[in-house]
Amino acid sequence: MTSASSSVFADDCVGRVDLFNTITGVQSNTEYLYGLFSSVAQLNTTQLIGVPIGASIQSLAIQGHIVSASISMPMFYRTVAYTLPVQIDVWISFNDRLKIQSYDATFRRLPEALAYLIPKLAPEMSKELNRTYTASNVSDLVSLQVARDICTVSEEYCTGDNQQYSSYDSCTQFVLHNVTFGQIWQADQNTGICRYFQKNVVVFRPDEYCANIGPSGGSTCIDHDYVNATTDFPFASDLVTVNSSYPSNATKGLSDEAIDELTKVSLEVIYPTTVAFYSIPTIIYFFLLYVSGKFSEAVLGHFSQVFCSLSLEHQRNTVTYVLNTFWTLVALIVQLIAFPMLLERYTMFNIDLLHVATILVSGLYIFELTYRPTMRWSLIIHHICTLLAIIFLQIVLQVTSHPAIAAAGLIWLFQATTEQSVFVGLFMYRLQYPKSIVKPTLQFAAVQSFIFKMGFATYLVVWWGIKLASDHTTFDIALSTVLVILISLLMSTQMHAPPLLSYITAKI
Repeated sequence: MTSASSSVFADDCVGRVDLFNTITGVQSNTEYLYGLFSSVAQLNTTQLIGVPIGASIQSLAIQGHIVSASISMPMFYRTVAYTLPVQIDVWISFNDRLKIQSYDATFRRLPEALAYLIPKLAPEMSKELNRTYTASNVSDLVSLQVARDICTVSEEYCTGDNQQYSSYDSCTQFVLHNVTFGQIWQADQNTGICRYFQKNVVVFRPDEYCANIGPSGGSTCIDHDYVNATTDFPFASDLVTVNSSYPSNATKGLSDEAIDELTKVSLEVIYPTTVAFYSIPTIIYFFLLYVSGKFSEAVLGHFSQVFCSLSLEHQRNTVTYVLNTFWTLVALIVQLIAFPMLLERYTMFNIDLLHVATILVSGLYIFELTYRPTMRWSLIIHHICTLLAIIFLQIVLQVTSHPAIAAAGLIWLFQATTEQSVFVGLFMYRLQYPKSIVKPTLQFAAVQSFIFKMGFATYLVVWWGIKLASDHTTFDIALSTVLVILISLLMSTQMHAPPLLSYITAKI
């Protein structure tokens, strides 16, 4: 609990719990939300705080980085072997690293829960205190137990510079007679119940928390103004859905209508089919394609006399061989990293990698269609069919959220990203490399391309048959139909490639 870092909380995490008010920093949040209950679990006496033994979500809403949930959490009281359900409502904001940036939590019906619980605990408390239990002395028993627990912790951990009371007796005297015990809603006020909750975190940092259980109340067990506590907003940004958190100075002076419209803009959910969406990475990628094309032209023009002697059409064909080799290799590497999807290990990272690979291939094909003066009809059909397949798979994945469709898209793309040998062979052929190198390269490319394309096409059909053929929604039927049509068209165009490579090889 002494660590200053956490896999759950951001370093600057701010939490607000109605029992403790505001908790700032990763260490304090860890100590209160985890350490408090772990301390209770180590105690052998009857406590007002139980130990969580599970949780069930009763309601949940997720919008971007904001999560709202109502959680039923059973709290176990070991000394009486009783479990009390407690309901917690919480709003959570996550940062880009999926750590909790801020949260706002409320215990629902907690006064009622405590009133229901105490009569079940009081008989056991009376035994521990060696007092007689009657229905009329329940409050006294609870007060004595609370004072004993607070003062035991104070005597053990609050020593030296952290000492709060001159003796155990002076501690109990203060807790029982000099400060109000308080209701549960006063757990962050100058009360005995506040010190009772705080004593559970003293063990972690006595120098930080001892004052909270002492006469001064430290920084926590002090009286708060209701209006200030209610209107104070401790969070850096609003807990308002995705991208709709505006600093107060950004909306100052704006009309309510303008703020409503800004909220609508921020709440817009972006889909692959969203028209009013400007994808900066995609624009940058197209710019990189342009730059890499011009760079290839300049390098080839400077170092290759053969390239300079070629017609414009063949020069651009040669440049596309370079671009295709490089960018399909990048896409292939991205796909291989996302390969665990084919083992049904779906993660957000892998799905994002699939989207990156589709952008790389789609952008490359569109650039090639516009850059090359002329193209064979089979290649045009191949590129268009691939683009249509990617678009359709993206739409179906958006609508159905079926993870097997993402895996199908990954398999599909392998047909487009495993042809580097073809591009290298054609590049060397066009620049008149030695026949002893070009001929075996093209022969290998013809066989390798055919095997890979047929292999991944077969894999795709098998995957579809196992994972998707049993679904019969409208989109599933449409996907199956389009899949058959596009595979047939692609196979017809791809069957044209090996004979063409063989023809070129025979000419050498």
